[in-house]
Formats: sequence, structure tokens, C-alpha cells
Amino acid sequence: MNEIGFYIITILIYTALNGILVLGLNMQFGITGIFNFAYILLVAVGAYGTGIAALGPATGAAHYIGGFGWAFPWDVAFGMGMTILFALGLSLVAFRRISHWYLALTLSAIAWALLVLATNDLDLVNGEIGLVGIQGPWQDQLDSTTYQFAFLGIALLALAVTYVVFWRVERSPLGRALRAVREDELAAASLGKNPARLKTVGFLLGAAAAGLGGGLSIVYLGGWSTGSWAPGETFILLTAVIVGGRGWAPGAILGSLIVLEGIIEGTTFLPDFGGRTDLLPAVQSMLVGAVLLAVLWWRPRGLWPEPKERFTDTQPGPVRAPVGVKAVPSDDA
Repeated sequence: MNEIGFYIITILIYTALNGILVLGLNMQFGITGIFNFAYILLVAVGAYGTGIAALGPATGAAHYIGGFGWAFPWDVAFGMGMTILFALGLSLVAFRRISHWYLALTLSAIAWALLVLATNDLDLVNGEIGLVGIQGPWQDQLDSTTYQFAFLGIALLALAVTYVVFWRVERSPLGRALRAVREDELAAASLGKNPARLKTVGFLLGAAAAGLGGGLSIVYLGGWSTGSWAPGETFILLTAVIVGGRGWAPGAILGSLIVLEGIIEGTTFLPDFGGRTDLLPAVQSMLVGAVLLAVLWWRPRGLWPEPKERFTDTQPGPVRAPVGVKAVPSDDA
């Protein structure tokens, strides 16, 4: 395979993995209405969980917990399980006591604290260097070209399963209950719904997608470090959800293609600005912000917005006498 073909396959793999992550955030923010500005933290938990399950015991200069030496897909399953348990712990504390905006600030603070902890504690996940040397599925048995196609199949299958599951949730009574909580918690509670329980369900569904995307990412990249889950990554994923269409799985995929592949990857082809390659992240951030502002101004519901359910009028109309039968006037006439 030539370089262009290898690059195309790599972009397709990233497209599938990014789609999984955006679908997860769309489930939390778009459908359930949870302002989770620390979504990338859940992705990191899935990645680190998969890493400590895949690697063997720590040796030499590397220091990390775990080291089980499990093969694919059990390492990714372990990372997903860790993410779901971690999200469950957060939800049991946050969704019963904290309102929307304070919840966003609380989750952001937790993400910052854990980022500092993971960076400075060298015994937890090997500090700033992170986990490296992770083998992908059958990577030691396949040549590079075959491995690329094999992992592309895995990534597309994972994206398809995530999309179908979330699509069915969106169209189900559970999805309508989650949207009711998003629109008005008090109104949903007055109808007998439990907002805290429903938000927990939506949060855990999104966390499962985050753990899956993070686990597959570390398996494909071969490593994960603290630089991979800076808070700004959540802003990019959130922009993809808003640009595509909040609360709508097809819109989330469209937003992922526009923001993550169109802008973030497309800007890598721009020429160097006076030889300064460090300006690229700033250019990407400005373009993402400009697109977000444009969409919020002209298309606030997104480019492919969530369709609104329409209910036909079931109120009975005026009763009319059958043809050929004269109506009897009432005594009040």
C-alpha cells in the first residue's frame, strides 16, 4: 500500500473512532441534557483502563497499576467496564444534589484534578509519559497493510453497533423520557418520572461509548498520555454535537465529519506560518470557534436538527346527524 492509501485508511479509522465519541456525548448532552464539560475524562478512563489490562506487569522505569496482560477484546471490555463504574460513581453523587450549571463546573473541576494527579503521580499511570507499547489485535501476526484493514473493520463495526443501539434508544419510550428530562425536569417528575434515575441512565450510556472509543484509540495508537485528554478536547467534541444537530444521531455523525475531519484534520494541510508549526492548534481552535458561532447564529438547532414529533389532533369534532336524518332541536333553543 502506498502512502496515500495508508493515509486514507488511517483517516477512516479516526473517523469511526471520533464518531463513537461524538455519539456518546450526544447521548449525554444532546438527548439527556447533561452539561458534561469533562467528557474527555471518561474517554481517558476507558483508554487507561484498556491500557493497564493489555500491558503486562510494570518493569524498568515504567510504573502503573494493573498490568494484566489481557488480549483483545477483553482489554477494551475492561476499559469500558471501568468507565461505566467510574461514571456511575459520579452520577450517584452529582445528579441528586447539583443543578445543571453547577454540575458542569463540578465535573470540570474533577477532570482538572484527575489530570493533575495522573500527570504528577508517577505510580498511577506512569505520569506524563503515560502508557506505551500496547499491541493491537493480531498486530504481531499481520503485516502493516492487512492490520490497517483489519482494524478499520473493527472500528466500523464498533461504530455501527453504537449507532444502532443509540438510534433505537432515541426512538424508544426511554429516549422520549430522556428528552422530557432534558426539556423540563419538573414536568417529567410530575408525570411520575424519576429525573435523577433517567439522567444516570443517559450518562452511563454515553460513558459506555466514551470507554469504547477510548479503549479502541489506545489500542490503535499504541499508547495514551496526559496530553491526549486536555479539557479543550471536550470543547471540540461538543462543537461537533452542536454543529451537526443536538439530540440526533445522524446529526452527531455529520458534525463529527465536519469538525473533527473537515476542520481539525483539514488544517494540517495548511502551510507553515513563517515556519512556526506551534500555531496550528491556535488556528484549529479559532476555526472551530468560528464555525460554532456561525451555526449558533444561523442554524441554532444544527445543520441536521433533531426532528420534532408530531401528534395528530385526537379531539372529537362536533357530532353531526347521519345523512337523511333531521337533527332534533333541543329544548334550550
